[in-house]
Amino acid sequence: MSKLFSDKNFTLHCGHANNIIDEIEDNVIQAVITSPTYWGKRQFTEDSNEYGSESLEEYVEKNIELFSKILTKMKDSGSLFIIIQDTYMGSGVSRSHHNHWENNKDVTYRRVGLDSKGQGNTSSVTASHKSIKNKSLSGIPYRIALGLVDKGFIWREQIIWEKPNPMPENIKDRVRQSCEYILHFTKKGKYKFNSEFFSVNGTSGKKRLDNQVWISPTEKKTNHTATFPKKIVSRLFLGVTDKGDVVFDPFMGSGTILDLCMKYGRKFIGSDINKPFVKYCKDMIKNN
Repeated sequence: MSKLFSDKNFTLHCGHANNIIDEIEDNVIQAVITSPTYWGKRQFTEDSNEYGSESLEEYVEKNIELFSKILTKMKDSGSLFIIIQDTYMGSGVSRSHHNHWENNKDVTYRRVGLDSKGQGNTSSVTASHKSIKNKSLSGIPYRIALGLVDKGFIWREQIIWEKPNPMPENIKDRVRQSCEYILHFTKKGKYKFNSEFFSVNGTSGKKRLDNQVWISPTEKKTNHTATFPKKIVSRLFLGVTDKGDVVFDPFMGSGTILDLCMKYGRKFIGSDINKPFVKYCKDMIKNN
């Protein structure tokens, strides 16, 4: 485990999330709001342990293993939110797509080389699978969710983050992929829930709990292309934590959750396999 920064409120690690969670004490974490690198899409490092570079089955198992550890260690009142998108098999956006990865000017979209056997590549263009046919969704969010349910954790809800500005797609026979899934898990049936942050004004003028679909455009930072919007994340964050609580983000990226912790007086433990991201978050703390 590589600890790059630590004080009484914030701790930053550079390394594999599955190893770092082993070093965190039990009953410390109140909330986790995170998004693992999606399977077969972006790549941020040359590290073979980075999420999204392995086979579909290995990717699902790695996520189940990590989030099982997190839920086991979490406080009984805690919540885990996983923000994740599915992947179309044979969609032309696999690790080695010769147009998308090799020619894309945004380096965070590139994959290493033209060969990616771990993801079932049968050509230099797309990934394939022994049973999932091309053009089919892989069902990744549901595979992870059902794996956690089978281990005894509570899948409390599924919030749909709808993007009015989704990435363009070269498709002619289906609607555009414009949403991501926010999967909410707890270890107990009773947990911290500040309902005002999950509420909206009803037609009667009174507050009521919101519906399942939340709409917000994506946000882009100069150092990271895969950031989720604070409009969405801040509601989750404030809804399941109070001042002084500890929030853990195993894939902290550009530090969206860290920024919220600094703003609202929560403590933060974060990790990322990408050292430049960790250094960026360290600078965020020093500058604040």
